[in-house]
Amino acid sequence: MTTTKTSETEALRADLELTRRHLAETVQELSRQLNVPRRMKESAASAGHRAVHAAGSMAGTARGRAAQAAGTARGRAVQAAGTARGRAVEVAGTAGERAKDGARNLPAVAKQVPTVVKQAPVTVREHPKAAAAVGGAVALGVGAAAWIVGRGK
Repeated sequence: MTTTKTSETEALRADLELTRRHLAETVQELSRQLNVPRRMKESAASAGHRAVHAAGSMAGTARGRAAQAAGTARGRAVQAAGTARGRAVEVAGTAGERAKDGARNLPAVAKQVPTVVKQAPVTVREHPKAAAAVGGAVALGVGAAAWIVGRGK
């Protein structure tokens, strides 16, 4: 009977040890789940990674849209400069022809200037580089017209 008691005692001790281990693992898992500071750090790290990813995505989108806007603005500026150049050539040609006619038509051109001058501030604000190009072309045209008129005297 002693062997039976011994084997029962050993079985109970083994069962008790197994229960202790299981209980220790359960307590450890519960303490891990209840470790609020650690869970907060993990949540903060996860949120930080998501924020970095979102910021990178938004930055890429912003760069793309900025490049697209710059391309559109460049196209419009090139188009406005071409238009301004054409107008400048036209005005310079007209002024040159009128200057050749002895400058008798200059008062009529002077009457048209106020209309153009009223439109200039809007155009200059919208297209400053084109306005500078037109100003240079006009100055060149006026200089050429004055030279032609002075040469004819």
